[in-house]
Amino acid sequence: MQITDENFAQEVLETEGVVLVDFWASWCPPCKMMEPVVRRLHEEYAGRAKILAVNIDRNQATAAAYKINTVPTFLAFVNGQPGERRSGALTENQIRGMIETSREKQTADITAAPITIVSGLPRSGTSMMMRMLEAGGLPALKDEIRVADQDNPRGYYEFEAVKQTAQDAAWLNDAPGKVVKMVYRLLYDLPADHNYRVVFMRRAMSEVLASQQAMLSRNGQSTNISDADLALLYQRELAKFDTWIKQRANFEVFEVNYNTMLEDSQTLITSLNEFLGSALDTQRMAKVVDPTLYRQRSA
Repeated sequence: MQITDENFAQEVLETEGVVLVDFWASWCPPCKMMEPVVRRLHEEYAGRAKILAVNIDRNQATAAAYKINTVPTFLAFVNGQPGERRSGALTENQIRGMIETSREKQTADITAAPITIVSGLPRSGTSMMMRMLEAGGLPALKDEIRVADQDNPRGYYEFEAVKQTAQDAAWLNDAPGKVVKMVYRLLYDLPADHNYRVVFMRRAMSEVLASQQAMLSRNGQSTNISDADLALLYQRELAKFDTWIKQRANFEVFEVNYNTMLEDSQTLITSLNEFLGSALDTQRMAKVVDPTLYRQRSA
């Protein structure tokens, strides 16, 4: 519960979530009076918020950095950023109010920040796009459960939790500022209280089907549906999806043609970077584009 100049950054500034810091001094009667209240709230909010204490006499650098001239002073941090501040003896409910207000702010920040998603039909270049965005500086949300193989020698970039989004969408709390891969059908399950930026991969249908057949063959599998019927099914599904997503105000979509990307990656990467906020390393992204993986090229 007690922290120092040495570990303040680690315990407070580098913590995702809510941290309430009690700046106190041993010679301060109100500080002594509030000590059992602070201890009780520390136990009550365990696992939901940190409640820490800093002795200003022993940790003068931190006290000076936050201009602590009165004790006790309570300062709330949300994801490492200072927020509400109060000085003097407070009631238990006043301190609890600071914590709850900060937790509400954290939730608002999470839901307001857009979540970046790479989507499309299977075998449409989504894994390559994930590698490009990761190389550009956008961390990938992945679990490495499905390992690289002959069909995806650079890795699948999958995250198993997305498959259970309809039942449990808690993984979204860790998604802002990262990119995750989701097959297009799973986008229907995303809750409406988040904003999403979707990089949607398109590829010549003949190549999608050829790539799937090659993968199934290598794994000793087969499908009972013909290429013509599967193509018709996919086309209907995509038309339905296009209509649905255009009606969602919390979705922004940037379409990427896989075939065009391999022919003129630099122009596409420039536009994609603008869509995602113009903070990516486009040169590193371009180096990821690998034409040698274009194995099901249309005639």
